[in-house]
Amino acid sequence: MPDTSPAGNGADVLLEQLERQGVDCIFASPIAVMAPIWEALARRGDARGPRYFRCRHELLAMGLASGYYKATGRSQVVFLPSSLGVQNGSMGLHTALQERIPVTVLSPDTLSYGEDPAADPGPEWPSLLVDLVGPARNAEAVTKWAHRARTGAEMVNELRRASFIAQSVPLGPTLLEIPFDLLMGPGPVDVPDWVSPVPVVAARPQIDQAAQILAHAENPVIVTEHGGRTDAQRAALVSIAESLSAPVFEFMMPAYHNFPRSHPLYGAGPVEDVLAAADAILLAGCNGPWHPPRQPLRPGCAVIHLDEDPLRPRAAYWGYPTTHAIPGSLEPNLEALADALAARRPAPPERAERWAAHTAAVRTRGQRDAAEARTTATDFVPAADLFGALHEVLPDDSICVDEIVAQVPQMIQFLYERKPLTQYRGWAGALGMSLGTALGAKLARPERTVVAIVGDGAWHYNPVAAALGFAQEYGLPLLIVLCNNEQYASQTWNVLRYYPDSAAVRDNNFVGDVIAPTPDYVKVVEAYGGAGERVQTPAALGPALERALQAVTSGRTFLLDVRVRP
Repeated sequence: MPDTSPAGNGADVLLEQLERQGVDCIFASPIAVMAPIWEALARRGDARGPRYFRCRHELLAMGLASGYYKATGRSQVVFLPSSLGVQNGSMGLHTALQERIPVTVLSPDTLSYGEDPAADPGPEWPSLLVDLVGPARNAEAVTKWAHRARTGAEMVNELRRASFIAQSVPLGPTLLEIPFDLLMGPGPVDVPDWVSPVPVVAARPQIDQAAQILAHAENPVIVTEHGGRTDAQRAALVSIAESLSAPVFEFMMPAYHNFPRSHPLYGAGPVEDVLAAADAILLAGCNGPWHPPRQPLRPGCAVIHLDEDPLRPRAAYWGYPTTHAIPGSLEPNLEALADALAARRPAPPERAERWAAHTAAVRTRGQRDAAEARTTATDFVPAADLFGALHEVLPDDSICVDEIVAQVPQMIQFLYERKPLTQYRGWAGALGMSLGTALGAKLARPERTVVAIVGDGAWHYNPVAAALGFAQEYGLPLLIVLCNNEQYASQTWNVLRYYPDSAAVRDNNFVGDVIAPTPDYVKVVEAYGGAGERVQTPAALGPALERALQAVTSGRTFLLDVRVRP
């Protein structure tokens, strides 16, 4: 029998504890063992937090938590029931681990497998839904920390620990396995108070040493991948760059709009082209700053890695030359370095002029390539034109979530040409996260236009039906721009690289790149109350974008299926 004591059952206590910890949302992939959670939510009513969201797919739930965090800086809770739920959501957990997204995952399981009639999860559990190791063990490879709770006291204490560890530097996902038996049984009376993590700040001598090295360098260079998620981080990077007159280059697929791309010190093009001349390099939030790792550097070149976890302890390999490491929270450490450099003598202005000329030359090549593509654009839209048109029509505060590969250079140059649009990368090794990430951002920032820029290859990895259903159910309209080159274009690159004179190249038969026949993507969106258009010429793009934004403003998700090259 379910517990009916005035103190409530384990589910009541769990929700109370999450509310005390300041959790806004529970993103749940539902399963029947969540019955005590659902009953507790019904009793609490809508006026109390946290809000519960039906996600229809585990990967969608992880994407929502990621997007919500990126837009707010607030860690949320995800329910991935049973070992199978954890395995189905493991790509999202991997992405959160790669991107340092603090999320606490709760995984209801069972202790008694139906032998206890008061906590029988259902006949499907012993034969179909459990395995030998359980959710916590299944999560170990893709989380920062995973643990099992086996008593009520353990549940509340380990929940606090799971949330604290997720939100402590280095940030990352954690998982707590909570059996159905504990949710049904009497809730523990003693619930520990929440302990808020605090930033980890580097020692002042470390900051001063890095500032001295950079200030005395003749040709310093800054590289970032995820160092500018927040306004404060971005402002600190700008201050550091301006104090040094040093360029800020981004990893080829940046996680955020880390540095204003219209700034004279933005380093356009690949950083590999300029590394050999640098005598000091600041890696300000990088998983992998260049490729291959062992680039030829000047003798004595200092490489300073400032990140939550320098040299990436969870990475399989770190072959990048590194002379100094500054671990801890990015924001206060970047700000401390910016203050230390601002107090020193400014760098010579000719250095900034040289880097502005470098970026101008790279962008001129990009514009020349775009002009050449237009000469043959009779049945497709050049990627540069697509992103240039988006740049013109999108409001300045729009959030753009990208999950593309082949069109990234054009996106970086033309979509972010002048406007301070927000960028969130919608994937990190594991495709399939962009729609969930975009919906999480829209949930957190409903007043802003949110654009999901998705390749037709990545589209097939996303839980599309679940995402579109979620958008429809909760009134979260997205503008989805499908970069449709009718293939997995990136899959041809190594064929061209290693087999340039091969049969595949001669016959244009790249076996691994095929998406055929081309689906009618618009019909998929229409099935969930949305709308869309297919665009195949540059002339049709502008009017279609206007109709798309009107639809989104009216509350309907709109898919713009653009036949694009590359």
